[in-house]
Amino acid sequence: MKSTFKEERIKDDSKRRDLFVFVRQTMCIAAMYPFGYYVNGSGVLAVLVRFCDLTYELFNYFVSVHIAGLYICTIYINYGQGDLDFFVNCLIQTIIYLWTIAMKLYFRRFRPGLLNTILSNIDDEYETRSAVGFSFVTMAGSYRMSKLWIKTYVYCCYIGTIFWLALPIAYRDRSLPLACWYPFDYTQPGVYEVVFLLQAMGQIQVAASFASSSGLHMVLCVLISGQYDVLFCSLKNVLASSYVLMGANMTELNQLQAEQSAADVEPGQYAYSVEEETPLQELLKVGSSMDFSSAFRLSFVRCIQHHRYIVAALKKIESFYSPIWFVKIGEVTFLMCLVAFVSTKSTAANSFMRMVSLGQYLLLVLYELFIICYFADIVFQNSQRCGEALWRSPWQRHLKDVRSDYMFFMLNSRRQFQLTAGKISNLNVDRFRGTITTAFSFLTLLQKMDARE
Repeated sequence: MKSTFKEERIKDDSKRRDLFVFVRQTMCIAAMYPFGYYVNGSGVLAVLVRFCDLTYELFNYFVSVHIAGLYICTIYINYGQGDLDFFVNCLIQTIIYLWTIAMKLYFRRFRPGLLNTILSNIDDEYETRSAVGFSFVTMAGSYRMSKLWIKTYVYCCYIGTIFWLALPIAYRDRSLPLACWYPFDYTQPGVYEVVFLLQAMGQIQVAASFASSSGLHMVLCVLISGQYDVLFCSLKNVLASSYVLMGANMTELNQLQAEQSAADVEPGQYAYSVEEETPLQELLKVGSSMDFSSAFRLSFVRCIQHHRYIVAALKKIESFYSPIWFVKIGEVTFLMCLVAFVSTKSTAANSFMRMVSLGQYLLLVLYELFIICYFADIVFQNSQRCGEALWRSPWQRHLKDVRSDYMFFMLNSRRQFQLTAGKISNLNVDRFRGTITTAFSFLTLLQKMDARE
């Protein structure tokens, strides 16, 4: 009974599924991906969905553009007034809304083809589990981890930005969540409610846009790391796969397993996957009758093709995200500095609610930068370990037969893949620390300027 349950679980873990359900829905909410994706065909329903989709997209552009425009007018009107706190707060919101508009256009209008290619290629061609061998891993672990991370991040973004909506309710003074200039009296009955609703919609769009752009990057990195786990397990079991294809008997499999176990003793070999043992009796059922050279070639070529698929997917991800992160690093540095400055000013002014709202805004900015740099670093570390996996197989048993193939793969796998910001700065944990250092250096300068005033 226990064995049957385990087989059903393994089969469920190994089945192909849509890896981007939640993040795709978040992009749809942000108008960065069409709702029409969920409706196939060209009937009346499909036409109606596309019309509603376009209307929703245009409405979102209107909300974001008009708020950004109002903040630009506010900055222009109040420039030189001496209130640095208010000026910096307006600058923060202007940057946030301009970035929101840019992300909507980039994902939906500038490069939707590349985005669809990335999502469809990974969904259609990813390896669900490693090759047949003494042990195996599946994509279930990385899939679960990607869902956990993206849901946590998206909910944090929504909570953080919507928190601003609670401030006018708490103050009960008919103020607005976003303090910007309007060319009319927005406190009039009826007008206030409409303006408040538009600002609420704008805040929701900010949350969805930030969560979609950085969240998709995070999901892609986790899933690619899961593919590296699958490849790692396939590579270290490449000789076991060859023996299975040869139709080896129980004695030969036992001897090979003993030699592989001696070379494979390090725990924590995988980023997100959990390795499970395959019963030798199951391997005997898979066997065929091939010579070692043909069996090894077949097993090894599959690993090479999988490695090429991962590298090709990473190149597409780099092409899509590299221009974004080039601007993003500068934007986050500037935004972090400004939010920290306004937070300290609010603290001095004894505005507790405002201090809390700005504090969680600062944490969200740090959180976003962290997931961009950390998960890119995880991909880089995994890309270094492919050659290492081969040494975990009992290669010395067939040294003459596998030497040239092993050396060829080792030389090619030395070229680690590094995700970058504009192909200028590598995305890693050091970049995260460096950006924080730079931001707080600017903060010190801004505080000195404020003290002179």
